[in-house]
Amino acid sequence: MTPAARHLLPLLALLLAAFGPPPEDQRAIPGERNGFITDGKGGCWIWVGGVPAGAEGLAGSWSGACPEGPAEGEGRAVTTWRDKGAERQMVYEGRLRRGKAEGPGRLSHYDDGRLVVQEEGEYRDDYFTGGRFTLPATGLVYEGGWYRDGPHGQGRLSVEGKVFEGKWELGCLNAGAAWIAFTRPPKSCADEAT
Repeated sequence: MTPAARHLLPLLALLLAAFGPPPEDQRAIPGERNGFITDGKGGCWIWVGGVPAGAEGLAGSWSGACPEGPAEGEGRAVTTWRDKGAERQMVYEGRLRRGKAEGPGRLSHYDDGRLVVQEEGEYRDDYFTGGRFTLPATGLVYEGGWYRDGPHGQGRLSVEGKVFEGKWELGCLNAGAAWIAFTRPPKSCADEAT
């Protein structure tokens, strides 16, 4: 072994150690907490949320770089699992920062290969913050601000030829005589307003 190789081996071992699994308290537990899963090929960490309890075979892949463990930069993250006999998949295309969606991107949800939900717009700390949300099977389209689990801020909901536009608050739009709710029960909007 050459002297240069002897000096490089400890450095290589140190670099490989940095790509170990994520800390136990930051790992995803389906149905319990969001967290990291590890890309089976490169050891990259990908942040995953919304995987239900009972999910089996949770796996992920990342097409971009991961200089310190978490996925970093532009790429494509694919998360798959089985749930109640169906194959589920989430595909994120865009920028990841420390393993989480950050900046412009698109997240597509598939059930047995069929697109069921798509979000395209801005992400911060792995949360969709606004853009276009679609449910292709129903033709529903929402465009506007988003906070955590629903419309928030100025937005427009189109469904079955009807358009509901205005300032949404946590999934609720006051339409004068009635509440329009999206991502939550309508009664909860009225209850919150009283």
